Amino acid sequence: KHYEEALTVARDQAKQASETKSSFLANMSHELRTPLNAIIGVTEMLQEDAREFKREDEFEPLERVIRAARHLLALINDILDLSKVEAGKIELHLESFPLSPLVEDVLKTIQPLAEKNGNELSANCPGDIGTIRADQTRVRQALLNLVSNANKFTEHGKVTMRVQRTAENGGDWITMEVSDTGIG
Repeated sequence: KHYEEALTVARDQAKQASETKSSFLANMSHELRTPLNAIIGVTEMLQEDAREFKREDEFEPLERVIRAARHLLALINDILDLSKVEAGKIELHLESFPLSPLVEDVLKTIQPLAEKNGNELSANCPGDIGTIRADQTRVRQALLNLVSNANKFTEHGKVTMRVQRTAENGGDWITMEVSDTGIG
C-alpha cells in the first residue's frame, strides 16, 4: 500500500514538473518572439528605406539581420513545439502552398552559415514542382534542421537538397533529401 502511494505521489510530481516546464517554455518563447518580431519589422522598414533611397550597400547586411532573426524565431518555435509534442498537444495546420519558394527561403536562411564553414549550398528543386498540402511551418522547420545539421558537420564541402515529385500508389508524393560531404 505504501509503495502504491509513493508511486502516485511521484507520478503527480512528475506531471506537475512537466506542466511547469511547458508553461515556462510557452512564456519564455512569447517573451523572446515579441522583440524578435520587432527586430524583423524594423529591419524590413529599413530595407524599404534603403530601397527607396537607393542605398544598395545596406541591402545585404539588412537581409542578413532578417535571416538571422527569422532563424532565431524558428529555433524558439522548435523549443515550443517540442514542449507541445511532449505534452501531446501538437496541432498541424494543413494548407496548400508552393514548395519552390519555401526551398529557396530555407537556402537563403542557411547561406550565411554555409559561407562561414566554406560550404557550397545548392538545391535541385524544379521551379514548376507545384504545391504541397502540409503544415508549412513544420515542413520549413524540418528542412531548416536537416540543412543546418548537414552544414554544421561539413567544412569546405557541399550540402545539397533534392526535392522531387513522384506518383506512387495512385497519389502524388514529394520527396525531400539533404546530402552533404561532411563527416556523417
